[in-house]
Amino acid sequence: MLRIEHPVVDDDDTISWKGLLQNTDHTVIRVPDLETAIRWYEQVLGLAVVEASHGHAYLASPVTGTIILGLREDGTGLASVNFRARTSTAFDLLGSKLDNAGIATTVESERQRPGVLETLSLTIPTGHTFEIVRAETDPPAAPVSGEYRPGAIDVRTSHLQLRTTDVKHMTEFLSVMGFRSSTFVSLPGSDGFFIQFLRINEFHHQIAILTGQNGVHHVALELDEADFWRFLDNLQMLKNAAEYGPVRHHEGNMLSIYVRDPFGNRIEITSTMETVGFDYAPTAAGHEPWYHMNMWGPQPPESWETEWM
Repeated sequence: MLRIEHPVVDDDDTISWKGLLQNTDHTVIRVPDLETAIRWYEQVLGLAVVEASHGHAYLASPVTGTIILGLREDGTGLASVNFRARTSTAFDLLGSKLDNAGIATTVESERQRPGVLETLSLTIPTGHTFEIVRAETDPPAAPVSGEYRPGAIDVRTSHLQLRTTDVKHMTEFLSVMGFRSSTFVSLPGSDGFFIQFLRINEFHHQIAILTGQNGVHHVALELDEADFWRFLDNLQMLKNAAEYGPVRHHEGNMLSIYVRDPFGNRIEITSTMETVGFDYAPTAAGHEPWYHMNMWGPQPPESWETEWM
């Protein structure tokens, strides 16, 4: 693996106890029509376009200017999920850990979001692209020029749900980069898992892995709780019917609603996820399955259970 060497100019005392990855940086979704997609993500989610050219666009929270989502004109489904290395040293250490584990990586220099200096790209067992970014220091949060308006919603990254035929293998693969189990459901009569919720920071999960045909079930974005209900009012005003919700999930203890973009990509909108701490011990799910999905009771429609990209 070829990597660019950079001088270490940051304080790395925290990476020994906070881990090498910091958070979900942004997610890139494939869409067949970029213009239509941009219009939908602007109107429904309130996102602001920061950059759009050559078949791709980057969208940000209109309140903070933080890029949280990319769109690529190339079919449907997940183009890549991008996690941010905590420091420059952490970025280099992650490259070494992946090398030592025999996991092939490449340096990606094209189609990077503004502010990213270097991207380490690898393929996870489901066949999707996982990228680790080394980024510039974020500028102070500020509204996107010309986009801010009273009542604008601050949208943030949250998590991703993957489906795979081997949850245990995916869990072990991601553990090389420091992912830890928060909550799991074991498969009866085996050492495998039906589901795993994995984290790399103090929040309950950044990747959820559930048994099923390989694919991406949904990309999740986060709002404050007051903004969550404001978002539902926006759906009502636009007459944009949700696929499922609102509900309250047990894992993460968060409000949630699922919508699908014009091409079928499923987006989950959640309230703030609960924190469990970086060193939280893995815990077996102890409630009935329906309660984990929605503590209020009503369960998902068939489309939620059977359709993903």
